[in-house]
Amino acid sequence: MSERGLPPFVRGPRALRAYRLWRRIFLGDWHPVLRDPLDLFRLSFLVGAIVFAIRGDSHATTQLALTALAVFVARMIDLPRLIDWGFCIAMFFNGWGDALHLFTNVAWYDNIVHVSLPAFFAPMVYVGLSHLDVVPEPEAVRHRFTRLVGMGFVTFCIGVTAATFYEIYEWVAVRWLNQNLFISYADTIADLADGFVGSAVGSLLLCGWALGRFSSRRRPRPRTEQLER
Repeated sequence: MSERGLPPFVRGPRALRAYRLWRRIFLGDWHPVLRDPLDLFRLSFLVGAIVFAIRGDSHATTQLALTALAVFVARMIDLPRLIDWGFCIAMFFNGWGDALHLFTNVAWYDNIVHVSLPAFFAPMVYVGLSHLDVVPEPEAVRHRFTRLVGMGFVTFCIGVTAATFYEIYEWVAVRWLNQNLFISYADTIADLADGFVGSAVGSLLLCGWALGRFSSRRRPRPRTEQLER
């Protein structure tokens, strides 16, 4: 690594070695299967599901297993690390909140989940669609304000749609699947309002990511490959 690309706080050989070690641990690839600390974080949901299965708690086992499935699907999308971390942390609140019954025992816990999930789910879906060439990649829209607004609007709509479908799922779970969920008209509207806020945050996050000239992939592609597109 050349000194030109080093942060200003890296001074001297000892600081340089520490910086290179930090980058290798948190920004490098350990192994194709287990790549970095985030993959360890994903595995924690699977370990939690196994522990609850041994204890005979089927509800917690199911919630953590579904959470593990979601975060490993996110791994396949080749997300930028910030969005990947954000989605996994949001799923952490959702999965463990269900497993430990925090939604009913902590008054404000529900708001955190209904804001944080759309905030990172919406950018994740947009980035995934951009990799399939369904929508423009974030780094391709920063040069035109109209395209940037369009990307933000599409991301917002993805988050709002997901939040709305989740409220429909809650109604189906209570009415048809006999799940013990607390729902009311006021609770549904509050959750949708949180979903709108989270979707707006996700939209702004992705727009800021594009304006910052950051890659929409875990590892930035070579400049020549970007020009070919």
